[in-house]
Amino acid sequence: MPTKWISRKDLKKLPDQWLKQYDVYAPIQNGHELAFQLVKESAQIVWDVPSNPRYPAKSLFLPQSEVLMSYDGILHSVEKVERPKVLFGLHPCDARAIRLLDHALVDEQNPDEYWKSKRQSTIIVSTACISPDESCFCTAVGGSPFNTADSDALIVEVEDEFCVYVLTEKGGVLFSKLPDAEDAQREKVEKLTKKVEAGMPKAFPKKKLHDNLLASFETDFWKEVSQSCLGCGVCTFLCPSCFCFDIADETVRKERVRNWDSCMFRTYSLEASGHNPRPTKMERTRQRVMHKFVYWVDLVGEIGCTGCGRCVKYCPVNIDIRAIAQDALHREFEGMKK
Repeated sequence: MPTKWISRKDLKKLPDQWLKQYDVYAPIQNGHELAFQLVKESAQIVWDVPSNPRYPAKSLFLPQSEVLMSYDGILHSVEKVERPKVLFGLHPCDARAIRLLDHALVDEQNPDEYWKSKRQSTIIVSTACISPDESCFCTAVGGSPFNTADSDALIVEVEDEFCVYVLTEKGGVLFSKLPDAEDAQREKVEKLTKKVEAGMPKAFPKKKLHDNLLASFETDFWKEVSQSCLGCGVCTFLCPSCFCFDIADETVRKERVRNWDSCMFRTYSLEASGHNPRPTKMERTRQRVMHKFVYWVDLVGEIGCTGCGRCVKYCPVNIDIRAIAQDALHREFEGMKK
């Protein structure tokens, strides 16, 4: 892959150049929080982002509320023409989540055109996570703070300068004029990568975790791990790879709207008959964890959690999905049948 090098001063000038052709989204200060929002000038961008912003970048492709069509006796589809965009400054775990969501939303026979049009018009420039938060665990689920698989370019900060890995043709358009990195500079990046990854959690044994969780399905294990859950849904709303949604017709506005939903809500699985196959928080917690570590593995061959740590960091009762996985790995479930 082409490897470029740039100073901090020059890197900060690039977004202003991109703005001539693209809408640029990057972490900016929004009250007390960082959020991926439209940038008007590079001075707005928060360059040093030690941990993930509270809200993941998926909302640029799957908005929390999105008008799908309008109607006035005749249906009018919403125009899907997208202005080219650059999504800058997300960490590799969020970039990986966007690629995971492609599996769910870009089916070849019946793609979600709203998601697809946004994806095709966006260049993803991620930044390596050189100071992972204590809640981060991307390496435990098959990722890396320096993962290059899911972005168009990856930027790595090294001693106040930056290495740029150009990973696709789309990424090359943004960084083609930069000088190539020298061998000594590449070596610095390799040393930094090894140092940071050495301090991260080891990978979960994917097959054993998958099989143990399957064996746990009808056991009291799920009562234990869900006991303190409030059902607030923050774990799913802040998750970069969750994509549950509901569609409603707003009759006053005459619009069909897609809104985020959560499998942690009682009404999510409530049927018109009144029957609910997931009536308590035990079943809903089980569904969330099984989806990440079992069903995603069955469907696409990889874990559906990217280890961003948001659900760990922001859960109001400190439920830790890492602890649930570790507990499942070390249990014998045969004696726990209901």
